[in-house]
Amino acid sequence: MKLIKRIIAAALVFALALSLAGCGDTTWICKVDDQSVASGLYIYYQTEGYGDALYKLYQEDSQTYMMPYVYYYNFGYVDTEILNSKMSDGTTVEDYINQYAMDMCKQVVVVDKLFDELGLEIDADMQSVLDNSVRTSWNDSKDSWEEIGVSEASYTAAQIESYKEDQVFNAYYEVGGLNGTTEDDVKAFFADNYARIKYMTFNFSDSLEDAVDEGKKNEQLNLANEYLDMANSGSDFDELIEQYNSYLESIAKAEGEETEEAADDTDEAEAAEDTDEAEAAEEEEVEYPNESVLSKESTYPSEKFVNYVFTTCPVGSCTVIQDDLNFYLVQRLDITERTDLYDDNRESIITDLFDSDFTGLINKRLSGYTVTTNDKSVKRYTVKKAFPED
Repeated sequence: MKLIKRIIAAALVFALALSLAGCGDTTWICKVDDQSVASGLYIYYQTEGYGDALYKLYQEDSQTYMMPYVYYYNFGYVDTEILNSKMSDGTTVEDYINQYAMDMCKQVVVVDKLFDELGLEIDADMQSVLDNSVRTSWNDSKDSWEEIGVSEASYTAAQIESYKEDQVFNAYYEVGGLNGTTEDDVKAFFADNYARIKYMTFNFSDSLEDAVDEGKKNEQLNLANEYLDMANSGSDFDELIEQYNSYLESIAKAEGEETEEAADDTDEAEAAEDTDEAEAAEEEEVEYPNESVLSKESTYPSEKFVNYVFTTCPVGSCTVIQDDLNFYLVQRLDITERTDLYDDNRESIITDLFDSDFTGLINKRLSGYTVTTNDKSVKRYTVKKAFPED
């Protein structure tokens, strides 16, 4: 489990920070009490901050921003336009990345201190596992890391800090930990904050900027209610989805018939290939077809959709809901019946449950330390300076 925490008490951090404008040494980025953090670690966390920012942008606006992996960890390339984009709080992505990296550098010192206070250790077996893992991953990407200023020592330190963070988190919040967490607590959080659904989409507008065609809107609502009636009358929901998809395909085919007649041989070959892949996929047994799992933090297909699922869709029922562009027929299923979902995602569920508590713990401990930042290093290792631009 990789926990990436933002230190949210920014005002507290800034109040504690002392600048050293006259210092010419840029090998360290900050000190927490007397423990220095290497600038290479700061650069490493900038790469994580970049990915974190991209993920947040995608969640906020999936139509504008692609999935993070399209940009993330593409060494030697930073999308300047993305760096100048604004986060939801008004800060630029570049500023967000730099603050994220600084927060993480301060956090690792706090984690180190907690790790020692809790009497935790990295035993010989685990040290061997970490050494082998780090050696392999470093050798695979050594040139790329060194190009942006991350040494093997800094890279290794980041991996060890990740392990220590997990251990400290578990010492507090795992079942049997200092927080007193029980398995029932985790399961209850899972049931309350995640939804298992199947749904169909009835589109009545393509864009928020378009005027709504009330005739089409009423037509789509009537169609959604027709399928709702069939579902409530005992029709299998998967069969209804298949029926509806066939209906949509027939409309698309009718509308695109003229275009299809003009398709060239390449398009026909691609269509044949797609058909072969589709037929192969159909041969594979799908245990839970058409299912989606949402968390309360999900934003797809829209925030309104997610909110309505959790507030107006009873478990075991079918409901028609609406957002700005679509009606949806939603079947909400009992998520506790899928024990595999809980088992496979348990670590992430515990992280979601106690993430803010862990951040609060870090902030509280940090408030008791003297934090010093190295302004020379901060100015030198901005994202645009550390990474080549497009």
